[in-house]
Amino acid sequence: MRSSERVSAESASDSVPVLDPSEVRVRLKEDGELELHLADGTVHTGVVVVPAFPISRPNRFVYFRDKEGNELGLLVDPKRLDRESREIVLAQADQAYFMPQITRILRVEERMGIAQWEVETDRGWSSFDVVSRSESVWFVGRNRVLIRDADGNRYLIADVTALDRRSRRLADLHLWGGGEPFGSGATRGSPPGAER
Repeated sequence: MRSSERVSAESASDSVPVLDPSEVRVRLKEDGELELHLADGTVHTGVVVVPAFPISRPNRFVYFRDKEGNELGLLVDPKRLDRESREIVLAQADQAYFMPQITRILRVEERMGIAQWEVETDRGWSSFDVVSRSESVWFVGRNRVLIRDADGNRYLIADVTALDRRSRRLADLHLWGGGEPFGSGATRGSPPGAER
């Protein structure tokens, strides 16, 4: 583990034990519940997988929580798990924090204070409404933007500068109020509950 990742793991875990991928097994029971098998022989049933940093480091750090929401452990780099455990954990992490990445902005119309977006994402075409730019748009990295729609769904623009020219123009106008990209109407930092 690189030193920067060690610091991230330590800051993410606080009092939660950091789990060694070589000593952890995750199994999916027939009833759909997850089992977490630890090195000391402990087996936790009904476990939930939660990405620790779903925006900045998706699937790099994941928490295991029990049915009551108590954190059982932090796993660094699920890719180091055995194949079956890895596939289960990564699939569960994707489901836990479903967040399509916007690859193209097709259209944005503002009516009565509501912006109606039509976009292409890495998961297909989508449309959604954004009610308040100041409460729904976050600048979470150098060129990375998180948008929360009126229903609470999250969409990520991984790199605004990588969008096509028309999409960038629409982003400038509807994310930042035009003219001043990156910060004018957006809130810097993470939205509540997006990152620990």
